[in-house]
Amino acid sequence: MKMANVGQLVTDYNDVMNNMKQFNRDVLEMLEIKDQLTQFKHWYYIPHLNLFGPSKFIGYKQMDANLYELIKKRPSAESQKVLSEWFYPVQADSIEETIIREQLTSLLDLYEKKPRTNAVFHIPKNTILLISNRHSVS
Repeated sequence: MKMANVGQLVTDYNDVMNNMKQFNRDVLEMLEIKDQLTQFKHWYYIPHLNLFGPSKFIGYKQMDANLYELIKKRPSAESQKVLSEWFYPVQADSIEETIIREQLTSLLDLYEKKPRTNAVFHIPKNTILLISNRHSVS
């Protein structure tokens, strides 16, 4: 990627999916990005990939951990706005939010990290989460 292209927002859903896959690869390999896992507030989840990614990482073209270091000070509203074309926020304190939070917590436990208590979760607009009875609210 040319330096002139650094910081261009994604323009299609394939960019988002590729960035999400890259984020999950980088988390396995890059210490710097692991150290930031507790700082991300807006998490995006794609159920059919079973992958999470933070807004600023997945919202810019051809992102990787090194490029993230160059754009991480930007306001997250930029990436959230473009990602809202494909994602919607899960209602806080809903069963869906509880399930997604539990999944992210399990993932971050591998790195001895926890999600922020005020984390906001987003899922693709065409997604329906199937919920088993074990998560039913009494």
